[in-house]
Formats: sequence, structure tokens, C-alpha cells
Amino acid sequence: MSSKTAIQLGVPEAEFIEDVDAYMAGKEAEATLKMLQERYQQYKQAESRVQQMRVRLQAKMPDIKKGLEMVTLLCTKMGTGEEVEADFELSDNIYAKAKIKDAETVNIWLGANVMLEYGLDEAKELLTRNLENCITNLESTKEDMHFLRDQITITEVSIARVYNFDVKQRREAKEKTDEMDA
Repeated sequence: MSSKTAIQLGVPEAEFIEDVDAYMAGKEAEATLKMLQERYQQYKQAESRVQQMRVRLQAKMPDIKKGLEMVTLLCTKMGTGEEVEADFELSDNIYAKAKIKDAETVNIWLGANVMLEYGLDEAKELLTRNLENCITNLESTKEDMHFLRDQITITEVSIARVYNFDVKQRREAKEKTDEMDA
């Protein structure tokens, strides 16, 4: 699952450096640290994108639910002759009251200044599908966030291990030069 997530997010899976000495054989610490820092930044950027997507999905869900509830109510009242009183949002915080009787169609905003007219059954099906997709996508973002947090943690540990390796190598090199000078 995690390599599928890595592919979906466009980031490589983090490699845990078990044996730092073997991993660093023939490599420069600065170049390795730079590569790990770049990878860390990739994970943080991907995390930011996933978080933004999650916020957008969470913002859409109440609207989809309200629309579905209204369409469901209109479906139950269709053909009964009963009026349904509703408040329509004209713009942010501006509403108009309306009485609806035997509605057969509804207009649904699809986004990008596009509104389409649907029959009630078709609208209910569309909104139900949109709600299911929204829930599925929210679950996917949760999985992506867990994956990214794991990758970030692994990379942070790797950075610390390579940094400590470099400090140790420098200290040993300094001790050798101090011994030669003495």
C-alpha cells in the first residue's frame, strides 16, 4: 500500500538507513545530507498539498449533504401537493425564502460558474455519488497523511544519523591530526 501511495503522491518512499557506516561508504556527508534535506522538503510539500485537499473536501461535504437532504425531501413531497418552505443561499450570508410545490427538477452548481438542471432522481443519484466520492477521498487523504508522516519521520531520523556520522568522522579526523602534531 505504501509504494502505491508514494506513486500517487509523486514522492519516493523513504529508505531507513540501518547501517550508517555501510550506507555512507564512498559517499560525502554533505551531498547525502543535501539529498535527504531535498527529500524531506518533497515530503513536506506533499503533506501540505494533501492537507489542503483535505480541507477543501471537508468544506464541500456539508454543502453536498445539505443538497442531498433537500433533494430527498423534495422527492418525498413530490406529487403530494404539499409545499416545502426553503431558504436559498443567494450569496454568502444572504438567503431568500421560497415555497416549493411538486418540484420535478433542481438546479445544481457544479463549480466553475456552471449550473445544470437535473430531474430529482438524477440529482439524488448525483449528490449521493458525490458524497460517497468525498468520503472516499477523505479516507484516502488520511492514509496519505499517515504515509507522509512516516516518510518524514524516517527522513528526519536518517538526517540525524548521517549528521552524527559526519560529526563522528570529523572528530576522528581531528583527533588523528592532533596526534600527528603532538
